[in-house]
Amino acid sequence: MGILERARVEWFAAAFGLVVGITMVFVPYEFGAAIFQLIYPYVRPLGSLFLVGSATMLAAMLYPTWPPFVGWLGRALFLAAVAFYWWAATVLPRGLTGFILYPLIAGLLLLERTRRFQGRGLLPVFIACVALSFGGLMVLVPSSFVRMSLLAFGPFIRLMGGAFLATGGLLAVGLWRGHEKACRIAAGSLSVLFLSMTLALGSRRSWAGMGVYAVLSLACLLLWRMRQLPALSGVRWRLFRGMALASVLPILCVGAVTSYVAQRAISAELRDKARQAVLAETAWLEQSAAMARALLRSQSRDPGFIEAVRTGDHKEMSERVELLTGTGLFDATWLLDASGETLVPSDRLNRFAGNYANREYFQQAVSGGDEVWVSRPFLTRAGLPFIVLSTRVDLGDGQRAVLVGGLSLQRLGLQSTLASRSYHVELFDRRDGILLRDTDLGGVLTRAPVLGLLPPDALAAPEGVREAFDESGSRLLVAHAQVPDTEWTVVVTARLREAFAPVTRMGGWVVAIAALAGAISLLLSQWVGRDVAVRLETLRDGFAALGTPAGEQRVQARGDDEVAQLTDGFNDMAARIDRTQQELREAIAIRDQFLSMASHELRTPLTPLKATLELLIRQSESGVGLTPERQRASFQRLTRQVDRLTRLIGDMLDVSRLQSGRFALAVAPMDLTALAREVLERIQSTRPERQGWVSLDVPDGPLVGRWDEQRLDQLLTNLVENALRYSPPGTPVCMRVREEDGRVRVDVEDRGIGIPRESLPQLFTPFFRARNATEHYAGGLGLGLAICREIVERHGGRIQASSEGSGKGTCFTVWLPRAAIADAA
Repeated sequence: MGILERARVEWFAAAFGLVVGITMVFVPYEFGAAIFQLIYPYVRPLGSLFLVGSATMLAAMLYPTWPPFVGWLGRALFLAAVAFYWWAATVLPRGLTGFILYPLIAGLLLLERTRRFQGRGLLPVFIACVALSFGGLMVLVPSSFVRMSLLAFGPFIRLMGGAFLATGGLLAVGLWRGHEKACRIAAGSLSVLFLSMTLALGSRRSWAGMGVYAVLSLACLLLWRMRQLPALSGVRWRLFRGMALASVLPILCVGAVTSYVAQRAISAELRDKARQAVLAETAWLEQSAAMARALLRSQSRDPGFIEAVRTGDHKEMSERVELLTGTGLFDATWLLDASGETLVPSDRLNRFAGNYANREYFQQAVSGGDEVWVSRPFLTRAGLPFIVLSTRVDLGDGQRAVLVGGLSLQRLGLQSTLASRSYHVELFDRRDGILLRDTDLGGVLTRAPVLGLLPPDALAAPEGVREAFDESGSRLLVAHAQVPDTEWTVVVTARLREAFAPVTRMGGWVVAIAALAGAISLLLSQWVGRDVAVRLETLRDGFAALGTPAGEQRVQARGDDEVAQLTDGFNDMAARIDRTQQELREAIAIRDQFLSMASHELRTPLTPLKATLELLIRQSESGVGLTPERQRASFQRLTRQVDRLTRLIGDMLDVSRLQSGRFALAVAPMDLTALAREVLERIQSTRPERQGWVSLDVPDGPLVGRWDEQRLDQLLTNLVENALRYSPPGTPVCMRVREEDGRVRVDVEDRGIGIPRESLPQLFTPFFRARNATEHYAGGLGLGLAICREIVERHGGRIQASSEGSGKGTCFTVWLPRAAIADAA
């Protein structure tokens, strides 16, 4: 079934680990959902573990020849990360999908490495199990899926579960029956279902779940579309995997380090700013409260004010009370007598009068000393949220009054904060947690929202900075400080997602750049690899054609790189091989020709030898004696045939010595003129029919030099015999010997059959005979001229043949130095 049988869970695990690891490392503050609260302190190390394990697994898959422990190391790191993530983000928060999904990944990942499943992939089995499990849970307990992640599918969750069950069952049956078409249909349908879950989780920013379902969707899409796994071999594949690792992983590593450093720097800066903001807010409140206390205390002790209260000077008391309101520190002021009745009402409170003996601020002022008391927040009779500062006014003779200054919480909430607008500022009363100020909500006299996010003793310290989660799971930075001499606590909070938005964007750009660089690198590797592969395939075809009868092979060289140089080298090698093959074919043809000629030449003297010997034997047996003349003629015939055999065997022995390097010269002083006369006399005596047609032209005096006499005798004899052999009877043959330019020149010229021009270059090659010599058979093995050339060259001379063409005769010319090279050496 092709890819369905070989698709491995290890591929999915590596891709999932890379996606989740990148998200955890680059955007750790996006893991703010409630289920991630336990892993949040370890999110970056956990992401690094995912990244390292997945990258190691990926490298082991890309390079299967690496030692097996590399793959096992990657799987061990990945499984450790999955185990921690499964326990902290699934088991403890009681998540259903992860409870099933991650054990399946781990189990099948290990099962693929067993001997039974060696070379077989279990990815389709994994997808079928996930689909059936999810489908069953969606049908049986749909509320769990809606609660955990798929809120958008609330009304249709059971329908979606049915689709999962149907497609998962189709995939399982297709795998069991080996029905490829059913498996592909199921895989295509599951890719759509997993994609819908990816989009639903993406809308809730559940990055881990989004990553796993996105990879599942992509895996199903590949199972649907691909028929066979690509061949992971060749130059293109090597370039592809090299560029993938060399381009993507370094960018991700550098980006991860950069993101980590930037996040640390921003975190430190954010903490400092939050601490500064809360301290500035606390200092402002402390100063305002101190000024209000001082103003109330000074007015309550002013003799004029005390006298006006004692005498009941209502006008003076009203002016003094309104004077306090005009300072801008108080929104309302009023004066109460010892029983709590209103002596001077405040204009800001619509002059509500009455008895306020039941108010806490009145009771604190009456029963306390000369301190200025700060009340809890409350609603006035006018329905306005206030806090008041109250102090006792001693009138003498045991009489008392209470001076009250009120601060409107509405006005306090409208005043600009010293903290940045990105911060949320809360002010609450520690005694009962009642909210005094909230820059976001604006509401007061409720329980402070921050108290619901932190443990009870979290704000007990005078000041501090810590992190917390809000109701939606977003991470918060909380800085708090107590206002001295009050029961107030100021809290400044900042959402880390917004604070780290620049780093998140930077991380996103790094990942995008890494992906883009990887895509570009892979495209370039394919382009370069295709070019190199095409040229190497051409070379491969050229190598395959070497030695075939197709003829000379040439490969076109493109560029000037190493492959082009290899191509040039191949072309040179192919040319040498072609020449060698041509020479071998010629040598084989010459060998066959030689064997044919040798057998014929050897049979030629053997036949008359055998006939003559049989005649002598018969005559001997019959008792009939031969006359002396006939005996002499018979012995002469036998001698001639034996001489012929001797020459043939001698020529073959000389060629053997030439080829084995054992052809040596015995150099000594000699007279070439005398040798030429001796050779000519010997040939004329053996060829009486040529008497008068062979002439010799030599100097009058001796021509002495240091040569090998025996070999020069062989040279001259071969040249003259060759001229006689290929000359018709009655045509002259001339041998000339003379001195020329310090050298000796020997010419042997005939008027015979001549030599074709195309045969001249190969005339001195062993076993070669010219075309017309073969047609005009005159005996011989084609060895004489080769031996002549070797003799001349061993003496340091040169031999040459010239002919105007067939039927126009031939002239052999030999140049010899006066002293042979062998002797000079």
